[in-house]
Amino acid sequence: MIKKKELLRFALYVLVVVLLNIAASSTFFRTDLSSDGKYSLTDVSRDIVQELGEPLTVKIYISENLPYPYNNLEQNIRDILAEYSIAGNKNFNYDIYRIKASDDGGPSETAEIESDARSYGINPVQIKRVDNSEIKLVSAYMGAAFIHADMVETIPVINPNQNIEYLITSTINGIQQKTSRLLALESNIEMKLYLSSSLFPVSDELRTYPENLEAVVKSLNKINYGRIDFKWYDTDKDPAAAAEAASYGFTPLSIQNEDGSSDEAWASAVLAFSDNYTSFDVFNQTIFGYSIQPAAELEEPLNGVIERLIGVGNKVAWLTDHGTIQLRSGAQQTIEPTAGIFGGLASERYNLQTVSLEKGVIPKDAGSLIIARPQPLSQFTDWELYQIDQFLMKGGNVAVFTDGFMEYIPQNNNQFQQQAPIYIPRNTGLEKLLEFYGVSVEKAFVMDQKCFNQQQQTAGGIVETPLYFAPEIQPDKINSDIPYLSGIKGLIMLNNSPVRIAGDLPEGRRGRVLYSSSDKSWLADDPQNINLYNPQMIFPPNEAEMESYPLAAVLEGSFTSYFADKGVPQRPEDPEQDPAETVDEQVLFGINELSKQENFVPSTESGKIFVFGSSFVPTDNLLDQNGTSTNTVMILNVLDDLNGRGDYALMRRKGLSFNPLDDTPSAVRTFVKTLNIALIPLLVVLAGIIVWLRWIRRQKRIAAMFTEEADD
Repeated sequence: MIKKKELLRFALYVLVVVLLNIAASSTFFRTDLSSDGKYSLTDVSRDIVQELGEPLTVKIYISENLPYPYNNLEQNIRDILAEYSIAGNKNFNYDIYRIKASDDGGPSETAEIESDARSYGINPVQIKRVDNSEIKLVSAYMGAAFIHADMVETIPVINPNQNIEYLITSTINGIQQKTSRLLALESNIEMKLYLSSSLFPVSDELRTYPENLEAVVKSLNKINYGRIDFKWYDTDKDPAAAAEAASYGFTPLSIQNEDGSSDEAWASAVLAFSDNYTSFDVFNQTIFGYSIQPAAELEEPLNGVIERLIGVGNKVAWLTDHGTIQLRSGAQQTIEPTAGIFGGLASERYNLQTVSLEKGVIPKDAGSLIIARPQPLSQFTDWELYQIDQFLMKGGNVAVFTDGFMEYIPQNNNQFQQQAPIYIPRNTGLEKLLEFYGVSVEKAFVMDQKCFNQQQQTAGGIVETPLYFAPEIQPDKINSDIPYLSGIKGLIMLNNSPVRIAGDLPEGRRGRVLYSSSDKSWLADDPQNINLYNPQMIFPPNEAEMESYPLAAVLEGSFTSYFADKGVPQRPEDPEQDPAETVDEQVLFGINELSKQENFVPSTESGKIFVFGSSFVPTDNLLDQNGTSTNTVMILNVLDDLNGRGDYALMRRKGLSFNPLDDTPSAVRTFVKTLNIALIPLLVVLAGIIVWLRWIRRQKRIAAMFTEEADD
């Protein structure tokens, strides 16, 4: 009877274990204990993957046994895709294809997978491998293809330093936006080729160029829902087509005849939609002559142009007037700062468009306007300020990067003697607009003892020179209550001026400081005595004269137009205008003026203005191309918030490796050192003495017990 009960109990235990295993195999549970949620998805990622209406497949192509720092890349991708799969619906799928390298140089076992990867535009890249104390270059696949119906988005290389969640979520969101925009188009995109048949004898490639370009368009139509129309215009047979080509700004080629005369020929193409278009020439001109632009090489760039034309992603306007920073990488010899790195990183997710207020207007579909380092040599006119003001009133957000002085270096013919810079107050006319809104940039530079230290190798060793004008922003001086700054634990600024928020902001408008200098800061505000060119001759004042200064701020909420009680300023006359049109302008002046008054917006309830007291924040001097430094993450997070993507900033901050130690007083550091060096060993000795005394005490007690028994 007992044996039966024991067997029954054992059988029940086995059954419980089996049922628990079955339940565990069908139920997945994970807990992310990291401080920044690095291994789990943010809410915006979950929402996007849950809203997939059609099947989307992510294909990852990655080589096996990748060396450091790529060795954890596959596992990181696998973990994050598993999170997407759990959060998503049945329409999200993913596959990871591992590619093996060939040991003998011949075809590998995964040659078919490699061919599949290359068909998506994923090609191997060269990376370094340290093997037996020898550095070798090896080929490796590290790319991804996102397949959504007939649409394919490719990431040729996934960098281990990239934020993988941000990369995946933004790509999926871009695909969804592009799909909805393409399906909603009222008319198709036009691909027009203006090619004169008289050029065919020049090259056989020109003879087949129309059909080759049409083949490219057919390929693009497979991933763009057939919304591209192709047409070839032979300008030799269609004079109207030549006039149309000229309207796009093309210039004709000149063909010399045997009799010395010349004929015009056209070889250009345009991709147009609505009032927007992008043009290119069939011939590339070099110092050696002309070469033909292969039609097959146009497929990838044309796909990017299509996205820009249909407005996929938010449009960001970058002001190019008034000597502002240019969106290009500068040559090594130039002394002017450039914003090529920012332009490249921002263009991955936003449609950057340069804007000139002197020649045009801010695009209506732009979500934000960036003004970076306007120069005092060119004042903003009232009409230009009106455009900025109305852009804010109509729902756009503005970011301004400026400082108190322009640094001007006089030209000197003596190359062995460099003159000291001259500092000119940066009065551009934009200041009165910002002050009206409630923020101002002080005419001074902030010096900070908590600054970047420049190391230089000398004959006597390494010498450190503090650059007081390059403050290192401490974690406690960064406003971590703002989501897009949370997790950023240090920044480096350059030539920063104080940014002051007015103390009497109107109701409904809030001003917040983004970050500040340390408490050991002071101001250099005399243009005659400012010294940013000889750091060794900068001497800090007494600590009693030091304090913390705000270096950047944001105003958000309701705003009233600067021109609400001033009236609409007069639009400047176009100097290139035909005088014959003056009469018509005068006739229509009243109607135009009426239209202006009707379009004037006096206020907004949801404006946002960022003001940074340094012109260098978006420049190549302070950013990195990988987009992983704290400065780069901060500026890209601000760009996300400017364009209504504040949730994306929560993704980008994941994986920030910069985690400095807290600055502790010297007394605390001395105590900790003493504790580690002396007190802990002393405690070990004391513990040993206590154990030894207890052992002696126990020995005596046992001896006493045996002595009592002997006496008995």
